[in-house]
Amino acid sequence: MKRAALFAGLALLAMTAAFSADAQGRRDRDDRDRDGRWERLGCEDVRRGADRDEIRVGRREGRYSAIRLEASGNDVEILDLRVIYANGQPDDISVRSEIREGDRTRALDLRGRDRAIDRIEIVSRKDFQGRGRGRARVCVYGREERDNRRGDRR
Repeated sequence: MKRAALFAGLALLAMTAAFSADAQGRRDRDDRDRDGRWERLGCEDVRRGADRDEIRVGRREGRYSAIRLEASGNDVEILDLRVIYANGQPDDISVRSEIREGDRTRALDLRGRDRAIDRIEIVSRKDFQGRGRGRARVCVYGREERDNRRGDRR
């Protein structure tokens, strides 16, 4: 009798975990669909003092409507962010925030339409007393324009 109750309890626990994982997967897919498809454009290591890095995006197929930054290894403070488009025009984006290790910024909308990114310039510094113990790294992701995702070209 005890063995049957134990097996029933384990089966119930396994079913609950499976339903929970399935629900989380659906939420992740819904977030991805609602938020668009994000492509990693590049990553750079961040030093303790103020550090200026450049991520070359170059000539890729597709244009981006927004970018977001993600920190790994340690907390990163973003001091300045500048996007240079393929036509040479700069876009200074106000971020001035700390990104906790493992977190990311909100979607940072890019100015205008039909813009391909040439490079992204980031001035940042590693938080000396951050939560993480490793080397700080910041990655930039771009959200593709909806028309590009469908294959429609303007």
